[in-house]
Amino acid sequence: MLKNTPPARIDFNNSDSPQKATIDEIIRFTYPRLRENKPAWYIEFYAFDPLRKVMRRKRIKINRLATKSQRREYAAGLINRLYQQLIRGWNPWIEKEFEVAILFDDAIKRYVENNKKMYSDGIFRKETYISHESKIKKLVAYNQQRSAPITYLYQLDKRFCNDFLDYIHLELKNSPLYRNNCLTFIKSFCSFCVEKGFMNDNPASGIKPFNRKLFQKRRKVIPAPVIQQIGEYLKIHDKHFLLSCYLLYYCYIRPIEQTRLKLQYFSVKECTLTIPAQDSKNRTTQTITIPRKVMMFMLDLGVFNYPPHYYLFSNDILPGEVQIDRRLISIRWSRLKKELNLDKDYTFYSLKDTGITEMLDKKLSNISVRDQARHSSLAITDVYTRHRTKADKAILDLDGAL
Repeated sequence: MLKNTPPARIDFNNSDSPQKATIDEIIRFTYPRLRENKPAWYIEFYAFDPLRKVMRRKRIKINRLATKSQRREYAAGLINRLYQQLIRGWNPWIEKEFEVAILFDDAIKRYVENNKKMYSDGIFRKETYISHESKIKKLVAYNQQRSAPITYLYQLDKRFCNDFLDYIHLELKNSPLYRNNCLTFIKSFCSFCVEKGFMNDNPASGIKPFNRKLFQKRRKVIPAPVIQQIGEYLKIHDKHFLLSCYLLYYCYIRPIEQTRLKLQYFSVKECTLTIPAQDSKNRTTQTITIPRKVMMFMLDLGVFNYPPHYYLFSNDILPGEVQIDRRLISIRWSRLKKELNLDKDYTFYSLKDTGITEMLDKKLSNISVRDQARHSSLAITDVYTRHRTKADKAILDLDGAL
C-alpha cells in the first residue's frame, strides 16, 4: 500500500527563500505521491517551471475509480510511469506551453530532412551538406555519452551547448577554429528549431566564438629553393598534380574549387579563367588571369584535347567526367611531402600564401593581387604582407633629402 507521505517542508513559491535558487537549479522534480484526502484522491508532485523559474505543484485526480483498492492499484502504475517520464526529462509545464513536448531525436530528424532538401534543391553545396551531417553525428554522439542524455528538445539549454563545445574542443582535441565551426552549427540547428516553433529562444545565441586573433592558421611560407625543388620533382613524376599546384600558387584557386573546374571555363586566347558563381567559394562569378607559363603548360599537357564539359581534374587528377573529392588533392600533397621530406607545416594552402606573398614582394599592386586572389577587401590582402621576414630592399637603399 502506498503511504500518504507528507510533502517536503519547502516553500517552492517563496521567491525570498535563500534556498530557492539552489533548489531550482538542482531539484527538477519531486517523486510523485498518492494523497488520499476526503474531498479527492490525487497524485501530487512538483516540477520546475522554466518559464516562471519556480517549482510548481502538479496534481492528477483519480476519483473516477470506485473502490480504494482499484485507486491504489491504478496509482501505483501511474506513479511509476510518471517517474520514468520525469527522469527522462519530461516536464508537464513545458508540454502545456508547447502543446506537444518535442523529442530531441525528432528535432534532429527534421533538421536532417531539411538539409537533404536544401542540398537536393541546390541551396547547399555537397561539402556544406557533408559538413552539417558530420556535426549532427557528433552532436548525437555527445548526447548519447552523457551520464544523463537529454530526451526532450527543451532540455537543450545554454549549458548543454557549452558542454557540447567543450566536448568538441577539449575531449576530442579539435582546433579552436573547428570549435567555432561547431558553434556556428549549433546556432544554426537551434535557429531552425525556433523557426519551426519547437523552441522559444535560441540557447546558443549568447555564446561567443574564440577570437580569431588568439590563434593562427598553421601555415608557413615556403622558401624559394623548396618551391623550385617541388616543381622540378613534379615535372618528372606527376605533371598533372604540378598543374594543381600551379593553379594554387599563381591563381590562388582553392582545392575545392579546383575539383569543380571544367575545361570550358578557360579561355586559351585571353589567358583567363572565369569561375561561375555556383562553383566559386564566395558564390560570385569572377574572372582571373592565367599566367602564360601556366597556360602553355596546360597546352603541353594536352588537357584541352578533352571535351569542354570535362572536369580539369577527375580520376587520377586527369581530365574526366567525374568530379573528384578534394581530399584526393590533399592526399597527393601529403605523399609529396613524405617523398621530399618537407616540413610538416607546409600545407597545400601554403602554396597560396607563398604565391600571394611573392606577388606582393614583386611590387605588383595590392589591387591586382586582391583581384587575382578574389579577396573581398584589401584588408584581407594586406594580411599577407605580415609574412615578410627580410628587409625591404627599396627601403634598405633609401637615401632621402634629409
